[in-house]
Amino acid sequence: MPADFPIFIDIRQKQILIFGAGTIAARRMGILLAHGAKVKAAAPQINEAVWQLKEAYPGQLGISQRAYRMGEIPAGTAFVLAATDSPEVNACICQECRQKQIPVNNASDSSQCDFYFPAIAEHGSLAVGIVSTDGNHKKVAAFRKKLQQLMQECSLTEAE
Repeated sequence: MPADFPIFIDIRQKQILIFGAGTIAARRMGILLAHGAKVKAAAPQINEAVWQLKEAYPGQLGISQRAYRMGEIPAGTAFVLAATDSPEVNACICQECRQKQIPVNNASDSSQCDFYFPAIAEHGSLAVGIVSTDGNHKKVAAFRKKLQQLMQECSLTEAE
């Protein structure tokens, strides 16, 4: 089986939908917003961190306090995150995205993901994305932390 291809894309001003507004959704939402995406989130229950993101990124984050409705994902959406607390709902979201040829990430089932969220280590103009081929998130988190520390210690400048 071929390995996943790592890619960085410009998401500034791109429309991204997130279904779910819990801890995982909030963490991913924060990263997307920080990179300039326009995010719309829908969930029956909204994590406090999501409300804080709405205040921190005015005009970039829209929130609808409701459940996912089949058929609501518009064509032209850059990508979708299915991060509800229901594997069945996440699977329905994935099915709709596949029918509309929209890339989707299912937080509850990596076999239904068209792409993965890397851990990101950033320093200055450098950005490194890290994923694990065996799905070991703790290993990725530990490596990202060490890499982030190394990047800061090295204090690389643009001229180097």
